[in-house]
Amino acid sequence: MVPVTTYYLEPKDFGIFAIINTIVMPIGPLSSTGVSWVLGGNYYKINEEERKILLFNLLILDFTFKFFWVIVFWLLSYLLLPVIIKDFEHRYILYFKLILLATLFTALWPTISYFIVLQQKGRLHAIFEIIPWLCGAITTIVSLSVFNFSTLALFLNPLVSGLTSFLLGLWYIKNYIKPIIVKKWLTEIFKVGIPSILVNLVDILTSVLSRYFIQKWINLSQLGIYSHSESYKTIFTMGTKAFSRSFVPPLLEAFSKNTSTEKIETQLKRWYGLLGLAGVFVTLFSYEIVNILTHGKFVKAAPLVPIWFFLILSFTYGMPGTQFLLVQKKNQFMMYSGIITGMIFISVIAFSVYQFGLFGAVISLVLYNFCIQLVRTIYAKKLGSRNLGEKYFALVTVLMFGVYLLNELFKLSFIGKILVLILLYVYIFKQFGLNEMIYKKQKIFFIILANKNEKK
Repeated sequence: MVPVTTYYLEPKDFGIFAIINTIVMPIGPLSSTGVSWVLGGNYYKINEEERKILLFNLLILDFTFKFFWVIVFWLLSYLLLPVIIKDFEHRYILYFKLILLATLFTALWPTISYFIVLQQKGRLHAIFEIIPWLCGAITTIVSLSVFNFSTLALFLNPLVSGLTSFLLGLWYIKNYIKPIIVKKWLTEIFKVGIPSILVNLVDILTSVLSRYFIQKWINLSQLGIYSHSESYKTIFTMGTKAFSRSFVPPLLEAFSKNTSTEKIETQLKRWYGLLGLAGVFVTLFSYEIVNILTHGKFVKAAPLVPIWFFLILSFTYGMPGTQFLLVQKKNQFMMYSGIITGMIFISVIAFSVYQFGLFGAVISLVLYNFCIQLVRTIYAKKLGSRNLGEKYFALVTVLMFGVYLLNELFKLSFIGKILVLILLYVYIFKQFGLNEMIYKKQKIFFIILANKNEKK
């Protein structure tokens, strides 16, 4: 959608969308039931009947909390927006209310999505992600090209995709819930899941403040550039989430039942290899990518894109330790580690934005996330967690950092970038066993093909 939206819209339009979304963002953590903490810690320890009851209790609280906060923000809209947005216009009230409705429609999806992940139904999850996106994309294209809605089109997209997701989720989950309110599970949610509100709130607060400081100390157009760079981070995050949906369930099961993690480590090694391939490409060609996709309007975002990629490496690094702590039900540590780190970094983010602008915002947020993952990984190791993939994380990080410095210092030509890319790809394929993976896939393919020919 980037080539479409950037053709019709300017950086300021994206800045408006970003700041209004920023005001709504706290609703997410405020209404969270900590589904990954509650469901992740109990899924493999209870039977199917109990899962249905637990799931129903989670969904009821999900919707109740989100409905409450949407109403509160709706009533406060006329007070909040003029105070927070430096160059306030009355039309922003309409945009704000559309985003609030879209937020309400997403009330059930986080829990349903995580449940489908634990069921390991990858194709179904993909369909449920693609259909809402497609509906939102069509809405955006029609709004911009037919009705000339301009900025409004950005707000209609999440509204339509949210409604579609809500209806799909209700249709699917009806067979996996048992409508009974049980004190045991309500207590578990409030004891284990609700503490995640503070962690998630602090986490969101860091992102909210970075956007607020940019529009306050710079301007909405620069916030639009920053927001556009975040759209690539969103793409990277989608890839990591896709990986985690296949990686986390067997990891949780292995930690819960104390079984071997050898296959999981092999999977993690290859994932780091794929991250290395993607990261090197993004680092070398971010300018060309952004220039082509945005018709040259958002090229100032290009240097920020590779830095966002380090955030994805950080998430992957912390994944094993985090899942281990969830199984051990060390939720108090998860909560305090997130809150304390976040509170420390709020001042770091403010200083970085004021002193270094957009670069300061991105770098401080990447460092903030890495510090949380590092603290949790260290604690998980003390409790007996296994060392999974750390050397591969270090190798990919060094490779990407080296390529970033090389490109920035020597301003490589297009041919030079291609040569560096080929050399590093050969090294990554060999070092991370990707060539072996391709060979095995080819071997399986030819065996299947041979068996089909024999049957014919």
